[in-house]
Amino acid sequence: MSEYMAADEIRAESVAKMGAALGNIRYELNNQIVLLHIRWKSYRELFGTSPDTIALLNATAPAFFYDLERVMWEDVLLHLCRFTDREQTMGRDNLTIQRMPPLMEVTIKDELKRLVDLAVDKTGFARDWRNRRLAHSDLALALNPAVQPLATSSRHDVEDALAALRAVMNCVESHYVGCPVSYEHAIEPLGGATSLLAYLQRGREAREKHFRDAGVPGY
Repeated sequence: MSEYMAADEIRAESVAKMGAALGNIRYELNNQIVLLHIRWKSYRELFGTSPDTIALLNATAPAFFYDLERVMWEDVLLHLCRFTDREQTMGRDNLTIQRMPPLMEVTIKDELKRLVDLAVDKTGFARDWRNRRLAHSDLALALNPAVQPLATSSRHDVEDALAALRAVMNCVESHYVGCPVSYEHAIEPLGGATSLLAYLQRGREAREKHFRDAGVPGY
């Protein structure tokens, strides 16, 4: 018998083990955090792992990939903010890890609240970017960035924030399911960054061969 479970079966299992309120929230957060790890892995593969890859991107479409890096980076920051926002803003309920501690069993509630507070702290840099640059254009920042510069943000900061989110989710997973989820090992789907780089490399090699065959100097 296949071990594959459809999405509705996974949701139902989550609800059966955790109750409707927590089970549905856990299910949605789990899916989105998996997707965020996949997106972050794609970002790192394109822009953060190899000088040879950067050289390949710069040799093919430097302006496009410059914009793509910025868009992907900002998307990651926005997702970090969404996961750790308050339960409600402007009268609207949010899907956020802050909703989970009140729904937990008493024996684990305080520990989960501690981990949630840590995740909120670890994503503070992203929230500053969201509030003053990405979602709004802060006037003082625009006119004189040196007066109150944006919070420093780095790949290391993102890694720390993701680790804090994993700790929150796996506190719930370990308590109700009995084992953690390896979010950091989420598998990139076919047609992702790896495929793109493979085709770019083939195109670059074909172009260089064409120029060599044509006797163009430098090839």
